[in-house]
Amino acid sequence: MNEQGQPEIQEAHPIHALSEIISPLRLGTYLNAAGHDPDRALALYLWNARVGEAFHLPIQSAEVGLRNRVSDGLSLAYGQDWWKEPPFLDDVEVAQREAIGLTLRRLTSRKKPHETGQVVAGLSFGFWVAMMHGRYGPKIWSKHLRTAFPHLPEAVDRFLIHKEVTDIAELRNRLWHHEPIFRRNLSGDYARCLRVVQWLCPTKAAWIKPHCRVPAILRGKP
Repeated sequence: MNEQGQPEIQEAHPIHALSEIISPLRLGTYLNAAGHDPDRALALYLWNARVGEAFHLPIQSAEVGLRNRVSDGLSLAYGQDWWKEPPFLDDVEVAQREAIGLTLRRLTSRKKPHETGQVVAGLSFGFWVAMMHGRYGPKIWSKHLRTAFPHLPEAVDRFLIHKEVTDIAELRNRLWHHEPIFRRNLSGDYARCLRVVQWLCPTKAAWIKPHCRVPAILRGKP
C-alpha cells in the first residue's frame, strides 16, 4: 500500500507501458473506478471499448434514419433540392448554411456531383439534430412532421424527437472521441436508440435488435 492507502502497482504491470500511449490521466479514470486494482482497471478499459464498438449499429441506424426522415420533411417544405433553395437558406441558422457549404466543398474536392443524395449523406448528425429544433417547428414540422415521420406514435412530437436525438448525438460524440462511457446509464442509452429507430422505421428496429451485442456486453461489465 502507498501513503494514500492505495495498493502499489508493480512497474512490470502492463498498465505502466499502456499509460505512455493511453495517457496517465485517461487511465486514472479507470484506476479510480476500479479501486486502484490495475487488472480490473484494464478490464474496464477494454469493456468500455467493446461496448462503444457495439453501440455503432444502433447509433448508425438512428443517425441514417433521422437524416432521411428530416430530408423528406425539408423536401416537402422547400422542394427536392432544399439545400440550395433561397427560402430554405434564408430560414436556417448560419451554422446550418456553413455546414452545407462545407459539404459542397468536400464534394467538389472529391469530384462528386452536387446532388441531394450526396449532400444528405455528407451532412453531420449535428445538422439533422439541429433541424428538429423548435425554431423550425412553424415553417416545417407543424405541417410536415407526420408525413415525413409516418411511423411516429401519436404521443411523440417534434420536441420529444429533438430531445432524444440530442442525447444520442451526445453519446455518439463521446464514443467518437474515445471517451469513457462506463459511468453512463448505458441500458437507458440503448433503449433510447432502439426507441428512436422504432419511430423512424419499425422494420429496421426489429431487424437490428437480434444483431446488436450491446445487451450482452452490458451484462459482462467487470
